[in-house]
Amino acid sequence: MTEQIRLRIDSQLAADANIVCREIGITPTAAVSMLFAQMVKLRGLPFRPSDFPALDEYSVTLSQATFAEDAAIAEIVASRQAGRLKTFAGGL
Repeated sequence: MTEQIRLRIDSQLAADANIVCREIGITPTAAVSMLFAQMVKLRGLPFRPSDFPALDEYSVTLSQATFAEDAAIAEIVASRQAGRLKTFAGGL
């Protein structure tokens, strides 16, 4: 037996979520069902709401993440300039 639920969601968020669902091969209904199943199993949300979840996931501050990003970009630039970095053309 199923239940029909009507929710109000920002139209752009719904459109973006539909795209993601298509990309990962599920329907929005399946995605919401999975979310609800995890909520029931965990007795809460299956994630901690955050403006920047990657920071919470890796236990870093924004300044640490920014420093790591800047260091990675600098390494890529140096490797390109030294000729050690090749552009991937799509074939292996």
